[in-house]
Amino acid sequence: MRAFNRVGGTCSVAIILFVVTTAVGQQAGVTQPYPDTQGYAQGTTATYPQTPAGVQALPAQPGAMAAPQATASQVPQSPAAQVPVVPQAPPGFQLNALEQAALDQVLAAWQQQSGKVVTFSCPFDRLEYVAAFGPVINGQLAPLNKNKGELTYAKPDKGSFQITEIYTYKEQPAPADNPQAPKRGDWVKQPDAIGEHWVCDGKSIYEFRANQKQVIERPLPPQMIGQNIIDGPLPFLFGADAEKLKQRYWMKVNDKDNTDPTHQVWITALPRFQQQAADFSQVDMILDRARQLPRAMQVTLPNKDRHVYVFQIEQAKVNNPLDRIQQALFERPRTPFGWKHVVENAPVSEAVPLQAQPTR
Repeated sequence: MRAFNRVGGTCSVAIILFVVTTAVGQQAGVTQPYPDTQGYAQGTTATYPQTPAGVQALPAQPGAMAAPQATASQVPQSPAAQVPVVPQAPPGFQLNALEQAALDQVLAAWQQQSGKVVTFSCPFDRLEYVAAFGPVINGQLAPLNKNKGELTYAKPDKGSFQITEIYTYKEQPAPADNPQAPKRGDWVKQPDAIGEHWVCDGKSIYEFRANQKQVIERPLPPQMIGQNIIDGPLPFLFGADAEKLKQRYWMKVNDKDNTDPTHQVWITALPRFQQQAADFSQVDMILDRARQLPRAMQVTLPNKDRHVYVFQIEQAKVNNPLDRIQQALFERPRTPFGWKHVVENAPVSEAVPLQAQPTR
């Protein structure tokens, strides 16, 4: 959390959550891949165990011959007799009444404030920490990439998210006359690197995969067209619904790590379901206490890498009349020359909870 602590202090004004605008209209139960990171190769995604399916008794058929009597251990249970499987809260997320009330208050304020946003655009910085081979400076892991990006949103279901610049850490060789000199380096702009790019036009989600030279189109389910974007390249929402957030994530107000409780509220969230857990293992947010809107966000990936987002809210445009006519940002994007347009219809599968334990 130390890197996140430093980032949280760099923002002077609260952020309107962009989390957001980037659009991946994914429902609970719809498989959705996380966007590729172009700056470096991701590690292997952790695998979570599937919840075992219970054995159900076949219904009796009219006129069927009676089967031999079975012992109690051999008789399959009917669905009504099965022990229900209920996911248990992870350690630290079993909230008492006061903790739950505090979380509910924060989420309600967030929902009320973000619900007022019709159009929104904001630049942001993203720091990419790579545990396996990121640079270590003064004994601390430093970001391998420092990226710049832009996000836009138009209520209820149009948005875009794009990494526009990538700066990668490059270590400078030691001087020939002093090979033992302390190592030095800097983040160098990669002019040929192509960052992540997502667009939602209200009917489909488009993902640009530069490493494969493909534009992936995922049509939105009919029931999602015209509705709020409920998932995106980041795991939270713009126009947040408090109840939906609590249904999808284990959440708590994190007072323990909060470095400025007078002006900030910290929230920690863990995924409840496997489809989210394949994308991230934890999310930490810094909210402005007065406005209950995010300043920064840290997303911990399953391989322990981290993405820290810092929102340049002083440059944000909220409900700008000019943004309403800039619809070109959300139109069906053209496929670049030499690229391939691929349509993926995500299969609908049952959402499997994590850490599911039978109730007793």
